[in-house]
Amino acid sequence: MSLSGAGARGTFAEESAEASGLDARVARRLLRLLAADRRRMSIALTALLAVAGFGVLQPIIIGRAIDDGVLGSDGTVLLYAVIAYAGVTLGHGIALGVQRQLTARLGNQLLHRLRTGVFRQYQRLSLGFFDRQITGRLISRVVSDIEAIGEVLTEGVLGAAADVALLLGILVAMSLLSWQLTLLCLVVTPLLYVSARIVAALARRWYRTMRARTSTLNGVLAESVLGMRITQAFAREAANLERFDVVNQWQLQAQFRTFTISSATVPVVEVFTAIATGLVLWFGGSFVIDGTTGLTVGLVATFALFIERFFAPIQELATRYETLQSALASGERIFEVLDIEPEITDAPDAQDLGDIRGEIVFRQVNFGYDPESPVLHDFDLHARPGDTIALVGATGAGKTTAINLLFRFYDVTSGSITVDGHDVRRVTQQSLRRRMALVLQEPTLFSGSIHDNIAYGRPTATRDEVVAAAQAVGLHDFVQSLPFGYDTQVEERGGGLSIGQRQLVSFARALLLDPRVLVLDEATSAVDAQTEAYIQRGLETLMAGRTAIVIAHRLSTVQRATEIVVLEHGRIVERGTHDELLDRGGLYHGLHTLGLGTMDELDSAAARSAARG
Repeated sequence: MSLSGAGARGTFAEESAEASGLDARVARRLLRLLAADRRRMSIALTALLAVAGFGVLQPIIIGRAIDDGVLGSDGTVLLYAVIAYAGVTLGHGIALGVQRQLTARLGNQLLHRLRTGVFRQYQRLSLGFFDRQITGRLISRVVSDIEAIGEVLTEGVLGAAADVALLLGILVAMSLLSWQLTLLCLVVTPLLYVSARIVAALARRWYRTMRARTSTLNGVLAESVLGMRITQAFAREAANLERFDVVNQWQLQAQFRTFTISSATVPVVEVFTAIATGLVLWFGGSFVIDGTTGLTVGLVATFALFIERFFAPIQELATRYETLQSALASGERIFEVLDIEPEITDAPDAQDLGDIRGEIVFRQVNFGYDPESPVLHDFDLHARPGDTIALVGATGAGKTTAINLLFRFYDVTSGSITVDGHDVRRVTQQSLRRRMALVLQEPTLFSGSIHDNIAYGRPTATRDEVVAAAQAVGLHDFVQSLPFGYDTQVEERGGGLSIGQRQLVSFARALLLDPRVLVLDEATSAVDAQTEAYIQRGLETLMAGRTAIVIAHRLSTVQRATEIVVLEHGRIVERGTHDELLDRGGLYHGLHTLGLGTMDELDSAAARSAARG
């Protein structure tokens, strides 16, 4: 069963506690998911009907025991009543156990499907979506929101169905036994209903507020943990604590208000239960004393027990209703994610790219992350198979944007990008990206062994293939020096390895893919000069016979490029070989002759050039 609906394209950049009016739709979607396992659902429903039936029989047996056994002085009837009551109670316990076990299984299976569905959806969504989100809020969807749904589904939905079944069963039994006493019980029901509606309306609003503020709290926490190094480096602990405390107080206030409102349910139901019981005892006892209605002491006792069981499900339903409001608020947020359509999708007739030679062409490409602020202007580039194209320029010049467009993380505003003559918008995203390898400035490693991280793009790679890739980039000797070699576990985000070692792992990972197109996005800027020199030999092996696009801060890494493209404010201002650009005496020449080594210093050179006119 599909977890996502046919929702419109969109995002949820800001958390909101406002009701969307979709409670009924959200509830129906959750119930459809819960009913996916029809066999277990049928058994669970049968069990809950048995629970309701046994619950109705218990007070009736007690009433008969009082009238025919105790007041009738018939020991045999009393014995049979005791045996019957024991049997009914045993059946009630067995049916209740079966119902709860199946309810828990159904609910947890649904949670598994929801978590998997949200995680799968995260991987479908385009990078532009994640650019607009806070990590903690995304995590909150998978953790706290789904847990809230689980709370009501594992305990609430079928439990509520059991309460309704018991309520109807008691109502029918009461009506058959005495319509007069039944009317006395029902006289307070409208008042109870109105009170429950008022409490529920207040609770619904504050459950949404609490969920939204919990998500914001998770976002602040995740941001603080990820930025702990900078926080401590700038001695910002006190200020961060103050900021966190403010958000935490907001969440506490919402939580306190929610539970204050919710706690009003129990005393309200208790009051109405006491009123109904008092009415039944007073009028029922008067009818017994009067002797004109045919009521008996046992029947009045039966009704007294029925009242407790009649209003107990109402109390449970009121409590479950509040919990349901929390689940619906979370369900809205879950389905909000599942309903988002990726901004970048495969065309209906998209073809698999197949094997390529590695020819890349940008034609009059224009693009802006914000349509009002273009980043690339009339960008043209032609990389033939085996070429090495270097993109240089100041920060923000558009170098990484060109790479993002090549991988189709975003779509061009106008113009086209082709690989071996195929427009990247007309081939499947997976087939396009599997023909290329990307190495970033900040290497990303995942939990697992060094072998697993090198083989990340090719999980079926053999140990010999992994070792060969590591040897080619100069990583093998370091790995061999580790106690567990290639089976050494990598800590979170590559902790325990130096930045240079993590980068070497990412180089080996790229090499193992044997891509036709290799993209290095400032891949050596984070390593020292000695490490860079060491891995240059591995890079030469990696780039041999492949089309390579290299973004670099250090000009020493691009001097051998087939063509160097100099970008400024999203426009190509120079292009040519290293020697040709030096001869022209432009921006690239100024950088080189000044002996500058990084693109950060290129900013200063550009400023001096502009000042000279």
